[in-house]
Amino acid sequence: MFSIGAGCARMTMGVANGHAHAWVEAAPGMRCPPNTAHEVFDNVTAATLARLTQADSNTAELHRALSISQQQVVAAQRQIDALQKRDEVLKQEVNELAQAVAQARRFAHFDQLTRLPNRTLLLDRFNQATARAVRQHKQVALLFLDLDGFKSINDMLGHAAGDRLLEQVATRLTASIRTSDTACRYGGDEFVILLPELERRESAVAAKEKIRAHLAAPYLVGGTSIEVTASIGIAVYPTDGKEFDDLIQQSDARMYDNKACSPTPARMFVLRS
Repeated sequence: MFSIGAGCARMTMGVANGHAHAWVEAAPGMRCPPNTAHEVFDNVTAATLARLTQADSNTAELHRALSISQQQVVAAQRQIDALQKRDEVLKQEVNELAQAVAQARRFAHFDQLTRLPNRTLLLDRFNQATARAVRQHKQVALLFLDLDGFKSINDMLGHAAGDRLLEQVATRLTASIRTSDTACRYGGDEFVILLPELERRESAVAAKEKIRAHLAAPYLVGGTSIEVTASIGIAVYPTDGKEFDDLIQQSDARMYDNKACSPTPARMFVLRS
């Protein structure tokens, strides 16, 4: 129950027995003109209707704001979904690009047949090794290796058989040197082995004999047993030179001197079951 007063009259509103009631009475100690009660009622009714209208307007405005907010939430979720999808696409593109870069680096620094370092990577490692040798007062050796009679293998068994032999030679080379050494396929059936951090030249000679022993065992290629030897020449930094090309030329020349002194043709035997 509540009362609203206006001048000499007061309007009281309330609920009784489940029904709304309103009545108008004179204010204590005052007399009202005959029409005052009706005016009060009309004024209060008009004010109440105005408030209800305003409340309806506020409610409608809230509904509109809520609808807009829901639409914004839906639009934001769509943007999030689109961004997540785009993020997945970008990650895939980055992975593919990383794989392409890695493959390009492999092509740039490794021989595709034997998977050994190529000339470019060998030169880079030579420069690093000689720089350390200067600081540590040590030596660096280059071993130039050529397979004896390799051309006859290609001629008799074909280039595919020659490639399989080169792959096996590369595997044996890697197994016969230190992890700090580098075995490089220089071209054709030529290989260069980089031996860093040597105390004396004799260490390179010992490595040469170890490599020759590892390569001397027979190879099995497509049902054919192949025996092939290797001629190896040695050049040592800094006693034989300081430039990479000079050391390569010297080791290559010494390799051919060794080959001329003891020519050993490749031998092939067809295995029968």
